[in-house]
Parts: sequence; structure tokens; C-alpha cells
Amino acid sequence: MVRCPPAIPVFDAEPLAAVEAEQARYLAAHATVPGYEVHADSDVIWAIQPGGVWGNCAARLRLTAGTADQRLDRIADRYCDTERGGGFWVSPFATPPDLNVRLRRRGFRCRKHFPAMHRELSAPDTPEREMRGLTFQVVEDYQLFLKFPHPCYGPIRTPMRRFELARQAHLVALRPRRFWDLAAFREGVPVGACTLFLEEGTAGVHDVGVLPAIRRQGIGTALMRHACEVARGLGATACVLISSGQGFGMYGRAGFREVGRIGYWYRRYRLA
Repeated sequence: MVRCPPAIPVFDAEPLAAVEAEQARYLAAHATVPGYEVHADSDVIWAIQPGGVWGNCAARLRLTAGTADQRLDRIADRYCDTERGGGFWVSPFATPPDLNVRLRRRGFRCRKHFPAMHRELSAPDTPEREMRGLTFQVVEDYQLFLKFPHPCYGPIRTPMRRFELARQAHLVALRPRRFWDLAAFREGVPVGACTLFLEEGTAGVHDVGVLPAIRRQGIGTALMRHACEVARGLGATACVLISSGQGFGMYGRAGFREVGRIGYWYRRYRLA
């Protein structure tokens, strides 16, 4: 288990707050997805769903000291009901100040402090040599990923993966449109993919993936640069994301900078 340091670092407060706010808006935007239970409350945004367990999560916690225990118990009980688990994304702005202590009492542990990354879109990228044979498209036909493995989820052969694909198709069909799924193709095969979520002038990048066999060839960086250009064309002034350790270098090469960290507190429930 990765142990969290005693304090969450803040490198640039305003962009870090933008990352946290986008994360909460993205979660709230799933309210109409079949199978999702979304609670867009004034003090926390949280969701329960049957896809990947990371989707059972809470963000933008602004709990008050007097009701924090009751609120945490309510969310934790719903995680337990799923017989899987769930987590809390805890930023440096989360309240109350002893939130970490309260989560630990309930069996949650900090898995990691994930880098929050931000990129201004005030100017286009410096033109670079195109990757030979790589093209980009906005995904409109999701049957594509029944023929080819999804670069993020893999072959769509399990109920969870089918749910995730149906979720994406549902979100891009909503109007006014706020979601765009982008794919990188090589010889007609999708080799990379990501989702853009645009609201309030900020584009969040989610579900980034490249086929495992061809990683470390620059495809992810090229896809991220393309995603930023698409976001700029849609009117976004910034792109934000929360990085995995594996993707950190790729995002840096695509022009993103780390602005702070957001901790992920997780508990898995094993019912008797």
C-alpha cells in the first residue's frame, strides 16, 4: 500500500481548484446514465454505478464538522451495498480539516496522492512532425469497439466493459453536447482513445488509453495534443486531468503541468 504524506502539496491553488471542480462536474453529468445513482449535493458530489469500481466515488467534499460523520456514513453504507467498494477524492480544499481521520475510522485508506494537471489553451501547439500513419477521429459509432478492443477498457466481453461502452454512447448523445470521445487510428484500427468533457470553459480529459502492445511510441502524447486542439476549437480555455503514475510523463510531454495533488481514499468491502 502506498502511504500518503502527512500533508497534500499545493503548487498552484487556482488551477488545482479548477481540476477539483471539473472532476465534480464530470461526476454530476452522469446523472442520466442508466444504472447510475448520482447525488449532486451542495456539500459533496457522489455516485454509485455497476461499472468499474473507481466510479463509486465522491468528490468536492465540503462537509461541515457537525454533520460530517452522518454524511460519510451514508455514502460508505451505499458503497457497502454494492459489495465492492468505493472511494473519496480528498483535495487540499476538502473539509472538515480532520476529514482524513474520519475516513480512517471508517476503514478507508489513502491509496495515493494523484497529480492534478492543468494546461492553458491560450495558444496552439508548436507544429511537430506527424506520426506516420496515425489519424484522429471523433467516435460516433460505438459498434467499432465490438469489433476492435477499446484502447482504454480492452475487449468488450464482460458486463462491466459493456456498461462502460454504453455509458460513453449515452453521454455523447446528450444535448446540449458536453462529451466527445476521441480515437487515434492506425491502419483503420483504434489504437488510442480518450474522452473530453467540456463545461464552463474547461475541458476535462478522462478515460485515456493506448493499446498495451504499442505503448511508449508517442501515440498517447499525440492523442493528448490532438485532444487539446479539439478542446480549443470547442471554446475551452484550459484542459485538466488527474494523472496516473503511468501517464504522468506523457501528459507532461503534451504540455500539462502538475498543479497539486488529490488524495484517493478507498475501502473494499468483503461481505461474509
